[in-house]
Amino acid sequence: MAESEHRESARAAEAVEREFEDADGTLWRVKEMPFSHYDRRRGCSLIFWSEGAVRRVRDYPSDWHELSDIELSSLSWKI
Repeated sequence: MAESEHRESARAAEAVEREFEDADGTLWRVKEMPFSHYDRRRGCSLIFWSEGAVRRVRDYPSDWHELSDIELSSLSWKI
């Protein structure tokens, strides 16, 4: 993928953000973010964050934003 295409797909990915509540009542936000420029890999990660934690998932389904709250919560623990 050309660098300009990579930047464009990364911008599109960042546009989708979702909020959900886990089984413990913690409010989480999740957003697709491009890998750092320092990372040799290309692509995006899902970044989950709450008031007390941040999680990164690199392998996730393309329709992640359509998953239920329970499915998103489970996905956030994926290593």
